[in-house]
Amino acid sequence: MASIRKKKEWEQQQKPAEKEGELANDPFTQEQLEQYWKKWQEQKTEKREQNLASLFQLSQPKIINENTIEYTVPSPLNKVELEREFVYFLPYIREGLNNYAIQIKVQVKETEEKNFIYTPEEKYNRLREINPAIDELRRKLDLDL
Repeated sequence: MASIRKKKEWEQQQKPAEKEGELANDPFTQEQLEQYWKKWQEQKTEKREQNLASLFQLSQPKIINENTIEYTVPSPLNKVELEREFVYFLPYIREGLNNYAIQIKVQVKETEEKNFIYTPEEKYNRLREINPAIDELRRKLDLDL
């Protein structure tokens, strides 16, 4: 039940205020955004909510247009956790930046898996990619793989 309530609160927070004419809609800079973003992250650190604090450090928020902020996370799980936190964060940032139409869009950008190098041939090929001169050194020293 609590998760349903939080989801509804989140959806309500994401919608621009119905009375936009009455609420402030001041423009803000990237620096101002980052300042409030960092303050929130520091508050989470002080409250020993390390998981949330680290989520706010994963990347830099970017202003897409005058009222939309984009934030990139590496996994769908991170996105869900952040969206839960935005129920509390959005009112904070809207008030701080004096812009009550702010919306935050979270993008998931999954990183490629790292290729692990196991065999001597794979290690040699990787070194050769980094520095092609290693091939000449191997020939001069008459080394085998």
